[in-house]
Amino acid sequence: MTSADPTGLHDWHSDAYVQEWIGGQTEAERRVLLQRLVDLIPYDPDDEIRVLDIGGGYGALSKLVLDNYPHSTVVLHDYSEPMLQEARAHLAQYSDSVSYVRGDLMTSEWTGALTGEFNAVVSSIAIHNVRYPGRIKGVYQEVAPFVAKGGCFLNFDQVAAAGDLIAGAERHAGLMSRRRKIMEEERRQLTLAETAAEAAMGRRGRGGGASTLPSEAEPATLANQLKWLREGGYDQADCFWREGRRVIIGGYKSG
Repeated sequence: MTSADPTGLHDWHSDAYVQEWIGGQTEAERRVLLQRLVDLIPYDPDDEIRVLDIGGGYGALSKLVLDNYPHSTVVLHDYSEPMLQEARAHLAQYSDSVSYVRGDLMTSEWTGALTGEFNAVVSSIAIHNVRYPGRIKGVYQEVAPFVAKGGCFLNFDQVAAAGDLIAGAERHAGLMSRRRKIMEEERRQLTLAETAAEAAMGRRGRGGGASTLPSEAEPATLANQLKWLREGGYDQADCFWREGRRVIIGGYKSG
């Protein structure tokens, strides 16, 4: 594969693209949500825990884990070698506490480089990039055996809409918000249709567009992803935060 994203939206193997993507991250806003996720790891800050960061990218989530659990060790996984290079630089001060593995979530063999158990498995805006619901479910189930008793899996990610009506409502809300912002900031009066046309043009300019991936029986909705966690061997699973399509979900194993 030339890209870890089967829709072609992201080119994680390009040094230039990875640099551009990292530069576009709103660190302050993202940090609040990542901190919320880290706070859900059910261990004392002084515990010596082992954590796996799936699709860890340049290491933003791993850094928070290491800062909050100073005696922890982290295994940062990613598919992109440029991202792993960025992570090594970003986490250089924690060199004795971090190791790195490369694996492709599009195949069930991605766990081949993992050894031992983890007290926590975490992920941030990564797993949805495999796009296929069946593979998202597969990732959840494939990593579950590596989670120790008393441990957890926590994922801050995007979920699919629960149906066409919900997806339509979300698109409408997004256009309403965009139209209001244009009117307030640019003093331009647009109809909703004109706002939609401008938004579509912007997506084409960025290389975006509708996915051509085939539909699957179980879409990656919030309800289904929680079900997949329970089916994967977690005793309890729930959603701890939601805003639009973005959620923080978790599965926990009893001790």
